Amino acid sequence: MDRIVIHYIVGRLSAADATFRNPDSGVSAHYGIGEGRVHQYVSVFNTAWHAGDWGFNQRSIGIEHSADQYRAPTRETIMASVDRCTILCRQFGLDPMTAIVPHDSIRATACPGTVDWEDIRDRTAQQV
Repeated sequence: MDRIVIHYIVGRLSAADATFRNPDSGVSAHYGIGEGRVHQYVSVFNTAWHAGDWGFNQRSIGIEHSADQYRAPTRETIMASVDRCTILCRQFGLDPMTAIVPHDSIRATACPGTVDWEDIRDRTAQQV
């Protein structure tokens, strides 16, 4: 693992739960964060289909955030993400300044939209 990809759910955590529970959805992520909870969908040692690029999926961890194009994540969601990213950076020996990236840096998409991935990156770097 050498990257953590920041996404938004386009809804609340329950929307991610429903999508990732459906085997026909064709998508998955390692984590979903929102509404005061962190859900793990795929082991960090397995590949999740989250970035739209198979090679990148194989080397990255995808984190979905309760937010959408009009609703930013809550401060609680951001801080839970910082905590999760800090754990992952320590676990895999990653530099947050280069490892934490937005989904739109991999694939043309509006994701992560309202999720301030740079804030997550910078706050994680202060803790690692």
